[in-house]
Amino acid sequence: MDARTSLCQLFLSGAFTNYQLLLLARHAADFPHWQPWLAAGQRRTKPAKCAQQTAILTAVLADRSVAPPIAAGTQLLTVLDSAYPLRLLEIYDPPAVLHCAGHLALLTQRTVGVVGTRTCSAYGQAAAAALVPPLCAADVAIVSGLARGIDSLAHRLAMGAAGSTIGVIGNGLTHFYPREHTALQQVMMHDQLVLSPFPPNTPPRPYQFPQRNRIIAGLSHALLVIEARERSGSLITASLAQDANRLVAAVPGRICDPLSAGCNALIADGAIPVHSAADLLRELPDEAF
Repeated sequence: MDARTSLCQLFLSGAFTNYQLLLLARHAADFPHWQPWLAAGQRRTKPAKCAQQTAILTAVLADRSVAPPIAAGTQLLTVLDSAYPLRLLEIYDPPAVLHCAGHLALLTQRTVGVVGTRTCSAYGQAAAAALVPPLCAADVAIVSGLARGIDSLAHRLAMGAAGSTIGVIGNGLTHFYPREHTALQQVMMHDQLVLSPFPPNTPPRPYQFPQRNRIIAGLSHALLVIEARERSGSLITASLAQDANRLVAAVPGRICDPLSAGCNALIADGAIPVHSAADLLRELPDEAF
């Protein structure tokens, strides 16, 4: 079995961490000898869990002629593939394997991550409508998390402008969360690109969304925050983008509006205030990396 197939099998077993898989990917010749890597990861694992992991791996790798199971109409992108974006390797705990549905070519475009509150106001909607279409017209792909509010609005505005958009979700590709975005996710899985760092049947869980946010930050050449409260998940994504040396920008808002408190705080801390798409476009790299 080749190194890529081994990597996919080990990922789908769920017994390895991203960090372990990335280490193993750097030593692809060691894939046939995966047991020591599992043993290294089990030193701080309870015996019952170790036994469960070993049973899973033994079953998964028993038939080396069987391709790793994936959801119908999707594909696996690994760190061993040339299409894997190198910028993702710059983030903390990057995914060794991604489940993908749609067009991987979108990963070669310049990207702007667009995040914000799930309860956006008319001002936030107007700001997104003013900023996203011009970015798409400049061949910039919009990255977001298919969440309620600004996220889903950014995806819809990009598609409405005949642009490109990439969705990163915190569950497997066979799940749709939130439920009201089922049709949106299905359209994006066919016409755009949806990525997940989790196996297909993984349901949404709160502790999985930080990894989703790290991937949004890592895929984005710049991250734009449109409306965020003072304590907001969008600010966490902005912090992750800063950790990955990405440009962080924010839409300024009224000082008495709690939905703008997070954006105003980001600007006070050095984020670029955005009044038009041109403010972002002149800061983006000439080419994707």
